[in-house]
Amino acid sequence: MPPERLLENKAARACRHCRLHKRRCDKKLPRCSTCSSKWTRCEYDDDTPTETVDPGTELEWSEPLAIRRFLCGLELTSAGEKQLLWIVCHGKGPYEPESDSISVMSLVKDIFSYGGTTVEEVTADYFAKVHEWLPIVYRPTVMSELERISLKGFTEPRDNPMALLLLCMDMINHHCRHPHHGPNTLLYRTTRRLFSLVETSGHPEQLAKLQAGLLLTAYECGHGMAVEASLTLATCVGLVRQLDMSASRNPYTGEAPYDTMRNLCWAAIIFLDRAITFSCSDGTATLLIPTRGSLPQDLISFVTQVEFSEVNTETKFHARVYAALCIGEAIAAVPGLPNASDCAAVEALFHDLVRQHAETSDNKDIYPVCEGMAMALSAVASLYKRRAQNPGSAADAKLSLDIKFAYNIAFEMCRVEGALIKTRKDSHAHRLCFSGLSCLYRAAVDLDEISPNGSTPEDFKQLRENLKWFLRHWSVAGKYGCEPASRWRDNAN
Repeated sequence: MPPERLLENKAARACRHCRLHKRRCDKKLPRCSTCSSKWTRCEYDDDTPTETVDPGTELEWSEPLAIRRFLCGLELTSAGEKQLLWIVCHGKGPYEPESDSISVMSLVKDIFSYGGTTVEEVTADYFAKVHEWLPIVYRPTVMSELERISLKGFTEPRDNPMALLLLCMDMINHHCRHPHHGPNTLLYRTTRRLFSLVETSGHPEQLAKLQAGLLLTAYECGHGMAVEASLTLATCVGLVRQLDMSASRNPYTGEAPYDTMRNLCWAAIIFLDRAITFSCSDGTATLLIPTRGSLPQDLISFVTQVEFSEVNTETKFHARVYAALCIGEAIAAVPGLPNASDCAAVEALFHDLVRQHAETSDNKDIYPVCEGMAMALSAVASLYKRRAQNPGSAADAKLSLDIKFAYNIAFEMCRVEGALIKTRKDSHAHRLCFSGLSCLYRAAVDLDEISPNGSTPEDFKQLRENLKWFLRHWSVAGKYGCEPASRWRDNAN
């Protein structure tokens, strides 16, 4: 053996990468074996400390992974982004992760600690704030999975989808209320990249990733990112179909272990598909699943047969999804330039929802505050707007009456919502969720624009105040305020 092979040059300390990730380092120069095998940049810098430990914390990172924003939830730092992406990509290589390496789940816990929260607080906030209007996550399953990970004492790549789900839960729990903070945060951008990078193998992992994707879609829809929401939702459709294909069904009953959650995820896809389309301010979004013919056969009965014997969170969500499905099918059948007969199906659904409310409501003078009604309003308002702005259309007395009818309902709902805002009933059981408010305000702005004399000063003021409040929670409200043909900015003062 040549003499130069007997003595190898070694550094005095481990490289920065191995120290940061607490890995064994052979200190070889110019690159250690670990960095060489991972194709990672290897640096030896003995004069620069790689870790600083804050007093009173067990976190040992050279830089904070996240920052705490009091009104807007946590935000990732560039260090947190790099660590998340590196660990996920590292786990996808041909080499097995070392047993003492940092995992995605442990990194997410550290990010939460820097952001002033915990896994327990994130899940508790989610089930208190979001689950009521989007019940796609089964709480006992999440709790048992987190307990399993805790008892195991270590995490592995199969836990990555659960870590992704926790990030999405935290992101949708908080509404940014700072005027200079936008929705396109580093936390959102990193989480969206993780959604495409995280791999799944078994059914629990596939379901967790699907649920994370639906929450990510809801966030994008609520902040007016219709293009991104449509792309994420399309990925979710692929995931749920993959779940269908790989399901092992009971040979006697034909049921799969995750049928209930799978059905709820399909229902959420239908609901979010309509929410994206009917809340899009410029009307460019199209339905991903226009009719029930695109759904699996066994799902159609689940979606269309609503059982009201027990009215709970799932039943109310079920009813909203069925209304959304019917409205989407009706609007999908309308051509580019609708005429009076083309609007009949949507109007019939619209009037049917009003009659249903009149039969059940204690106050017959107040129209219902429900997502189905808001979606129907947005659908008919968009049809009326296309008819009214068609240069070749003649004066239509029926259209004027229809516009007035829809206008009265839309602004009555705005007044109800305004009263709830003044009483600060943010968790009121009859409040519209973000998707319902998006559809309602889009319809109200459209109806103000096509009404012969516009909205009344009182209605205009009410809608403006509602939009200001909504904009502090969801950025999609800003899309309605930027309509070029509307009067919102001109009359803001």
